[in-house]
Parts: sequence; C-alpha cells; structure tokens
Amino acid sequence: MKKFYLILLFFSCSSIFGQKVLKLFNEQNFDEIIKLEKESETLSAEELYYVGYAFFRKENDVKAIEYYDKALSKKFDDAMLYFQKGYSLMFLKQYDQALENINIAISKSPLAEFYIEKARIYKIKQDIINEEKTYIEGLQNSELKDDKWYLELIKNAGNFYYAQIKDFQKSEKVYEDGISAYPNEYILYEKLIKALNAQNKFAEANEIFDQTKVFYFEKKLPEDNMKFKNLAVDEFQWNNQRVNVYKYFEKPKETLESIYTVYLINKTGKKIERKFNIEKTLQIEKTDVEFVICEESNEGHTTFPIGFKDDSFTLKDLRTLIKKVLDKSKDEKSK
Repeated sequence: MKKFYLILLFFSCSSIFGQKVLKLFNEQNFDEIIKLEKESETLSAEELYYVGYAFFRKENDVKAIEYYDKALSKKFDDAMLYFQKGYSLMFLKQYDQALENINIAISKSPLAEFYIEKARIYKIKQDIINEEKTYIEGLQNSELKDDKWYLELIKNAGNFYYAQIKDFQKSEKVYEDGISAYPNEYILYEKLIKALNAQNKFAEANEIFDQTKVFYFEKKLPEDNMKFKNLAVDEFQWNNQRVNVYKYFEKPKETLESIYTVYLINKTGKKIERKFNIEKTLQIEKTDVEFVICEESNEGHTTFPIGFKDDSFTLKDLRTLIKKVLDKSKDEKSK
C-alpha cells in the first residue's frame, strides 16, 4: 500500500514539475530552464527539448544539440525538434547534417519556416539549383498557406528570382500569386511593380501602381509610404552601383513638387550618395519641358538643363537621362 502511494506521489510531482517547465518555456524564461540541466536524468523527452531550445536561445548551439539528442533518445519524435537541431547545426556550419535534420522535419510537417531555412543553407553553400528547388517545393507543399511564414517564403522566393538570379518573369509570377493569397500585404504590390518595370512592362506596372494609389488615398499603406507619399517602383545599375527610383502618388501641381525621386546608392550599398528629384517647373512656352532633373546636395539645389515635356515619359526614358547626368559627372571628375 505504501508503495502504491509512493508511485502516486511520484507521478503527481512529475506532473507538477512538467507544468513548471512548460510555464517557464511559455514565459521564455530560458535562464531558469537551463538551470534544470542538473536534473536532466529525471526530465521527460519533451522537457529535454525545452532545455535544448533554451540553450539555443542563449546562443549555445553545442549544448542545444546535446539536449535535442537526449530528447530523441527518449523517442521525442517531433518535427520541430528536428528543425531546431538542423537550425543549430547550420549555425555551427555543419550544413550537410543540418539539411538532413531539416529534411526529416519537412517529411513530418512541411512548414514554410522549414523551407525558408533550408533555402538559406543552400544559399550559404552557393547551391543555386537546390535553393530554387526548395522555394518551388515550399510554395507548392507548405501545409499552412495563411501564416506569417508562408508570406515570408513568398517574399524570399520573389527576391531570389528578382535580386539573386535576375529572372524577373518568375519573380513577377511569385508576387502575383502572393497578392492573390495576401491581397492586403501591400509590400507585395511594390515588389511586383519593380519586377514588371525590370522587364520594361511599364503599362502593366502602372496599372498596379494605380491600385496602390487607391490604397494610399484610403490610408491603407504602410507608415513610410503614407509619410513620404511615394513607392519604390524601379531599380537599375550604373557603374556597378544601385539606383533606386520612387514614384509619388500625388501628381505635382506646383513648381518644385516632384513626380519621382531617384537615389544613387554608394558602392557599399549602405548609404545614399546622390539624390535627384524630377520636379515640375515653370513653363514659359508650350514647347518648354514640364519636368526637369534637379539634384539635392549639401551645396544646395542644382537644376540640369534636361527634362521631360510632360508626365507621359517612361521609366526607360528616366533611366536614360539619369545615366547621362551621372556619366557627365563622372567624366568631369576624371578630367
């Protein structure tokens, strides 16, 4: 009879202890969870996983993997455990083993988060073929297509095609599908516009821009778009430097108001080197241009003697004139 009560007491204490570990985990109190290491022999498989995850959050991936393996030895056969083990192995640069574990996680539960990190490993390994395969599989097979991770997968896949391998057509398709799934994620409209303009599909890009203009007047766009009243619509290269183009939602009515702003990014890719505004100017004669290229700098406001007759010019025209201005400045510096 005493033995029976001892068994009941053991299970009661285990249950209370397990609830305490879970509470600490939910509170993200990882310092306290790590202290349970000295009691690891008495921990359940799931609790060992919590200890491993706590070590991971404290940036100790070696200890994290040790406890993930202990959880596995107690038959905690969970997709998230394999993913987290693969994640820690990735940070330890053991990429092949990381992929093995993430693949097991995907086989158990194909979540977008798992595909994102698998693609990241292939990017680190500079394995473009498998990186693309991972994005394709993830977009097709992810279990949950309405959570933040699937949205992130769409953004990453679109950027892979747009920025990494310059396949703008495939990037366009990813963003179109993304908008169908997330019509209120306005960043996808911006990315689609850039993908279209990169292919010189200016009319189609303008149609999407007009949609975002409606969102702007309805005050639905992100804070920066509302504050600066514009949207990134194009990106091109000059002299191995990136040039970013922003278009304003409101058509200029007064002189000095801008229809576009153009930024030349420095060679590090981190700072703005030059800023140009495509400004409305005073037309004396009907043949005079309506918009001119002006530059803002520490020296003041410079107006260049070139511009556009009206607002019907395309981004191709804008790229050409901006490059002329930049080329002329470069030639003058080299003299």
